[in-house]
Amino acid sequence: MRITFILPGITMHGGIKSTFEIANRLVERGHHASIVHPLVPIRNGASIFDAKRYASRALGLVTNIRDGNKVEWFDLQAELIRVPMIHERYIPKADIVVATWWANAFDVHGFAGDKGRKFYFIRAYETFGGPPDKVDASYRLPLTRLTISTWLKEFISGRFGVPVLGPFPNAIDSDIFTCDRQTMDAHDPVRVGMLYRRIPLKGMSDAFTAFGQIRRRFPRTRFVLFGDEPSASDQQQIQQLGNVEFHLSPHGRDIAALYNSLDVFVFPSHTEGFGNPPIEAMTCGAACVATRVGAVPDYSIDGQTALIVPPGDVAELTAALMRLLDDEKLRRKIAVAGRDHVKGYTWTTTVDKLERVFAESLER
Repeated sequence: MRITFILPGITMHGGIKSTFEIANRLVERGHHASIVHPLVPIRNGASIFDAKRYASRALGLVTNIRDGNKVEWFDLQAELIRVPMIHERYIPKADIVVATWWANAFDVHGFAGDKGRKFYFIRAYETFGGPPDKVDASYRLPLTRLTISTWLKEFISGRFGVPVLGPFPNAIDSDIFTCDRQTMDAHDPVRVGMLYRRIPLKGMSDAFTAFGQIRRRFPRTRFVLFGDEPSASDQQQIQQLGNVEFHLSPHGRDIAALYNSLDVFVFPSHTEGFGNPPIEAMTCGAACVATRVGAVPDYSIDGQTALIVPPGDVAELTAALMRLLDDEKLRRKIAVAGRDHVKGYTWTTTVDKLERVFAESLER
């Protein structure tokens, strides 16, 4: 099969990485997979009349021209095609074409039939990245919808009255994410980690509030943050916490090494389509506290393989973290059970299901 994935950009991002993982494995199976992305990356589908977003898009254009048509942060085996814009004149002929972002779903809907059978891989309810009425309209387009979690499948199907296939869950690259720890005993001082994102819906303020309370009760705790460059206000909170280790934009084995260095990992997000970090951290032996979002309920069992709390509930988030820091036996039990539980989430299983759906579509 010739399969084309339409992406809004190729910057390091969970949804983009997942598409790369799938594309690579399709190539390994003998298919021809192409990744098509625009010269000007789409940043959250924002209007060009938003001055800040316009500046961001201009910066993305400069970065794309400077860096060329390549991906430095991922070993991509699929064909990478950079186009002036997402328009059918630039899209290769294929058997299957897959939109991965709400705005590109409209593009794919308008493509001629020789671009392939039309699919829409939904990885989040993307009203955070575009006008809600247009985002909602994208889910009603006559495309074959795929999604990554039980929650998202039920939400899209129930809200818009449309069929959705899946879930086709994200998985772990076992060549990178493994538990390398010699023992599951806690470090001294205890290391509590979090992926930092500048997006408010990721719940950073909730975590910082919880960290402040932990600092008062467990003053020697070492906080380990990694990810985006912090905003000015968050930088102040990080400085006030003290004893914070920060790693800017690690990826691949560097992230795996960080997960392996942690005793507890916290995921305070308010909304997700899937939520990769907890399953990665669990694989590497960290005991997880995560909010009940995305696929977290799919790949974890509350009280057994992770502690799961309602999104936005700072008190519950803090209490769950305190439980693990108070009870070393519980922390170790959660860490071991979590590591063992997520071993079944493999890209092989996900790509098996996806390949079957593509093939059946062509047979019909």
